[in-house]
This record gives sequence, structure tokens and C-alpha cells, in this order.
Amino acid sequence: MDIPLALLMFGSIYLAGRMAERRGRSFKNWAWIAGGIGPLALALLLLLPNLHGSNGAAA
Repeated sequence: MDIPLALLMFGSIYLAGRMAERRGRSFKNWAWIAGGIGPLALALLLLLPNLHGSNGAAA
């Protein structure tokens, strides 16, 4: 049971960092946040506005 939980935790850290980067936020900061609150960081990122603008293009 420990291995799947660890994989979920590390996966959510990486995924949150990549999602944050694509939404105009810091990979490193959001990886730390995900390390603290786990998969909840993914939901939080979806609630925050995209900093790249409404069309999805890089600023």
C-alpha cells in the first residue's frame, strides 16, 4: 500500500508543477505546494485563473 501512495504523491507533485507552468505560474513553488497538500494542489490550480490570458497563448 505504501508504494502506490508514494507514486500518487510524486506524480501529483510533478503534475501540479507542469500544470502551474502551463498556466503561467512557478513550477518550483507549485511542486512544493503539492508536496505539502498532495493532490489537492491540482484542484486548487484549476480554481485559480490562467495568467497567460483567455486564449491560452503565452504572454
